[in-house]
Amino acid sequence: MSRRAPFSLPTAAAVLLLAAGALRAEDVTATLSRPDRPAASLRAEERDGRTFLSVNDAVAALDGSMTFDEKTRSYEVKLKGRSAVFGVDAALAVVDTKLVSLGAPVRGQGALAWAEPEFFQKVVGPMAGLPLIWDRATRTLSVRRSEIAEIMVETSVAELGETTKVVFRFSQKPSYAVETTADQVILHVPGARLVAPSPEKLLDSPRVARLLIRGGDITIVFREKGLVPNVYAVGAPPRLVVDVAKGAAPPPPGARPPVLTPGTPSSKVKTVVLDPGHGGVEEGAKGPGGLLEKDATLAFVKTVQEVLARRGYRVVTTRSSDATVGLEDRAAQANAAKADVFLSIHCNASRSATAHGTEVYYLSLDASDRAAALLAESENAAPASTPNTAEKNAAVRDLDLILWDLAQNQHLSASARLAEIVQADFNRLLGITTRGVKQAPFRVLIGVNAPAVLVEVAFITNPEEETKIGSGEFRRQAAETLAGSLDTYFRTADSVAPVPYAPKTPGKS
Repeated sequence: MSRRAPFSLPTAAAVLLLAAGALRAEDVTATLSRPDRPAASLRAEERDGRTFLSVNDAVAALDGSMTFDEKTRSYEVKLKGRSAVFGVDAALAVVDTKLVSLGAPVRGQGALAWAEPEFFQKVVGPMAGLPLIWDRATRTLSVRRSEIAEIMVETSVAELGETTKVVFRFSQKPSYAVETTADQVILHVPGARLVAPSPEKLLDSPRVARLLIRGGDITIVFREKGLVPNVYAVGAPPRLVVDVAKGAAPPPPGARPPVLTPGTPSSKVKTVVLDPGHGGVEEGAKGPGGLLEKDATLAFVKTVQEVLARRGYRVVTTRSSDATVGLEDRAAQANAAKADVFLSIHCNASRSATAHGTEVYYLSLDASDRAAALLAESENAAPASTPNTAEKNAAVRDLDLILWDLAQNQHLSASARLAEIVQADFNRLLGITTRGVKQAPFRVLIGVNAPAVLVEVAFITNPEEETKIGSGEFRRQAAETLAGSLDTYFRTADSVAPVPYAPKTPGKS
């Protein structure tokens, strides 16, 4: 008969430490104040100088509902016809199909969720259509009242060859008018008050000297006269982009425009960068038979590399062994190799053992549906090489957006076309109806300066597809199919006129 171990000193110390931690959390009360109904009381805690508010109480006060999934330890909020899903491990929430970055994860106590005020300002308030502000002194969440629309704006600037690209990201889509003079351009946003973290910026740029945000105007001051701005709007998130460059020199008298011959492919050897997903400490998904995604993707990429090399392609891989490679390093390798296309290879996973087929994704800061958003969140969760602070996470997110504007945004039409070709060819290989080309904010695609897609070859969690993925014969068939897709893409790439990119409506493929 076993005997229970005596209450040891280390155990007693642990209990005392837990008790001390509990004492640091002070139960207090906060208030949700609205102009259209009586104020509501919210349970709150003061813990280590930070305030946590009850998500359950706030959602109930706004006539919403909230559920807790014990298996996944995740919460879902439904409010005003919208939904948000979040967990306690990552500082992220999926609102409808959009990823929202948070400064810190939500804390959970079973079905109860506690969050810092930022969560209510970024997630709950926008779902309810209420701009919330937090007053720490009175512990009050209240609705900001303003007759003039208040629009948050963030700025990023980068140099791209002979062009300076200035990007303004807005909290909501603005209307605007452009006024240009010899030494500056002014963006007028009527009926709005623009709020920026840095209302004035002095820049070390060869073309732009200063940015000024005041009232409803944004002023870009040129470093010299003779510069020409090109202003255009893009969505998801709403942005105004200003490309500043020197004016084009007039053509010499009698010069004739160059004649372009459609359908003549470039003789340049094409460089394909293949990215076997995961690797090293990052195993990825696991099949019911024990096959790991990191091993399956590496084996498949090696086969694809052989097939492409025989067809005359220059092939670069982001890893050739079971090594850990950071997501940003994969994009950096593609750019260093001057990739013509970038293919990130993965195996899909699903709770349903019967889910099957290929899914092809290209980049968007919004996901095309909830499943795509959650898949991106999972793929983006690869461990960082160094611990991230809140400041570093914010800086990385800002850099991602700059890289998005500079790199992948100009390749979206080509990425979409490549994704459609690969999806159609794999549908024929597998004999299935299409699962549809999708979009999601995969970090591995952000910053790639080339057409880039992520291919979920098959579902490793489906026993039949796991067997296929582990089969050399299937890998050979799939590699030949993928090579054929690239042949088709490059054969038509030089003859297809570039078209402006138009984002797909979420939920439609």
